[in-house]
Amino acid sequence: MAIRDPGIRSQGLMPVPVQATRGIQNMSRFEPMTRVVMLPPTEVEAHGLLRHQPSLTLKEAMALLNSEYENAEVWTNNQYNVLVRRHSVYTHLSIRRCDGGAIFRDWRHFQEIKNQIVGTENEAVELYPAESRLVDTSNSYHLFVSNDPTFRFPFGWTQRNVTNGQGNSPCPPGFTQRPRPTT
Repeated sequence: MAIRDPGIRSQGLMPVPVQATRGIQNMSRFEPMTRVVMLPPTEVEAHGLLRHQPSLTLKEAMALLNSEYENAEVWTNNQYNVLVRRHSVYTHLSIRRCDGGAIFRDWRHFQEIKNQIVGTENEAVELYPAESRLVDTSNSYHLFVSNDPTFRFPFGWTQRNVTNGQGNSPCPPGFTQRPRPTT
């Protein structure tokens, strides 16, 4: 599947799968993520970047877009586009809805995206930064995933505790988890 990029990659806009423009069906069911081919950047996108960063030359803008293109992966499903940047110690997942709208997220979806793209035993964090470092330019969530599947953050739970939503929860009534979807 080819990707058309209607926006500026360096401004945090995600490529949109061609079929996403036809409408999104069945938003509640999570489909497996699929890696897709991103089309190379164009001069039109470089000119768009220049509107936001006028100090760049066209050649520099194209070089920046090409660098991002060469160092990124794009994964998609029926609901989400994920821009993946793999670094030596961690992987950055930038998650957006296919239609660009706000994400009213399901934690399980983000867990499954992390599992499918990086690994089931890799831990991730979502950072809520100091206001001085805040980046809030689009409807996008960012997970930072350790590349080491044996690494554990020094906070959080130490043991697995998953309920199936069928009355086996140690939580008080009204605080039970919904059933896990069957695959």
